[in-house]
Amino acid sequence: MGGSGRAVLWRVLASAALCALLLTGCSGTRQGTAPESAVTTPPPAEVRVESAASTPDNSHASGRPAACWNPLLGRLAADGVSGGRIDALFVQLGDAVSPDPMGRKVKELYTTKFLRPEPQPVPPGQKPRPARPPMYPGVVTDENAAKCRAFLTENARWFSLAESRFGVPREVAVSLLFVETRLGTALGKGNAFRNLAAMAAADTPDMVPGYIAALPGADGNLDWISLRMRQKSDWAYQELKALIRHADALGQDPLTMPGSIYGAVGICQFMPTNIPAYGVDGDGDGRVDLYTVGDAVFSLSNYLDRHGWQPGMRRDARYNVLKRYNNSAAYANTILALADKVAGKPAQSAQPTKAVQPGKPAQTGTAKHKALARPAQPAPSHSPGASATASAAQ
Repeated sequence: MGGSGRAVLWRVLASAALCALLLTGCSGTRQGTAPESAVTTPPPAEVRVESAASTPDNSHASGRPAACWNPLLGRLAADGVSGGRIDALFVQLGDAVSPDPMGRKVKELYTTKFLRPEPQPVPPGQKPRPARPPMYPGVVTDENAAKCRAFLTENARWFSLAESRFGVPREVAVSLLFVETRLGTALGKGNAFRNLAAMAAADTPDMVPGYIAALPGADGNLDWISLRMRQKSDWAYQELKALIRHADALGQDPLTMPGSIYGAVGICQFMPTNIPAYGVDGDGDGRVDLYTVGDAVFSLSNYLDRHGWQPGMRRDARYNVLKRYNNSAAYANTILALADKVAGKPAQSAQPTKAVQPGKPAQTGTAKHKALARPAQPAPSHSPGASATASAAQ
C-alpha cells in the first residue's frame, strides 16, 4: 500500500475511534440522569423550615391548649384544677383570647363609674321633682303575668314546697325567674365557661385594644382601667374555677352550659361561686342543677331567705332584699310590680330614686376616681340572662 493509501486508512480508523468514544460518553450521561418527572426535591432556596416562632398555632389539631391560655392554666393547676380534661376544654377555646367579655365590662365600668354624668342640682327656691321609680319597660304586662301564672300551675309542687320552707311568696319567686330568664326560655346567648375564661385571661389593657381605643380619654386613665381589669380578671378566675368544679359535680361539660355574658348560669342565674353557698337540691335527686325548676326555685328562695326575707315584711324591706340579688332599683321594682299583677293585686307604688336636694352640691366623684377608692353604685340596667346575683360582677 502506498503512502497516500496508508494515510487515508489511518484517517478512517481515527474517525471510527472518535465516534465510538463520543457514543460511549453520551450513553453514560443519559443513564446517569433521572427523568424530569422524577425530580421532586426543590432547590435549597425553596425548602421551607418553620421555626417554633413562625409556626402557626396548631394546638387544636395536636390536642394541646394554645399558648395564650398557659398563664390561666398554670393558675388553675396551682389551685388543683388540672389534667387532660381541663386541657381538652381549653383546646376547644381556640388559639386566641376573645376581647369581648372583658372589653364590654371595661366599657361598662368606664362609662357608668368613671364618666358618670353629674346630677343636676335643683335651683334654690324650687322643690325637687320626685324621681320616677325606674322599672324595666315592657315587663309588667297582663300577658307576662299570665305566663307566670301558667308556669306556677305547671310547677306548683316546687313553688309550694319552697314557699313553705323559705317563706318567699310564689308570685315573687316566679316574677324573679321571669325577669332573669323569661322562665328559663332566655338562659343567655353565650357560654359561661368561654366568657369567664376570656375575662380571667384578659387582665391588661393591651388585651382589649379596640375597646380601649373607643373610650374617651382612656390614654390618660390607663391606671384606673388597669386596676379595674385586674380586679375583674381575679373575680372571673374565681367564678371560672367554681364553674369547673360545679360542672364536675354534675358530670356535665361546662361548654354545653348556656350562661350570661358575665357567667351567670341556670334558670335563676346564679354566679358559680354562689352555687355551693346558696344552691339547694329542691327535687331530691342528690345534686344541685339550676337548669331544673325545682332546684332553681329552692335556690333563689334560699338566697333571699339568707339575705333577710321574712314572711309579712313591708314592701320597702322586700325591695331591699331583692336588691341583694341584683343591686338595681329597676330590678327590684319590676319584680315587685310583676308579682302584684300575678297575684291579682292592685299596683302599688315603687321605690323612687333619690332626688338632688336644693342647694346640696352634687357629688362629682372626680377625686374619688383619681384615688381609685370605693366605686359608685351601678346604674339600673338589666336584661335577661345578665344577673347580678353575685353583684361582684359589677
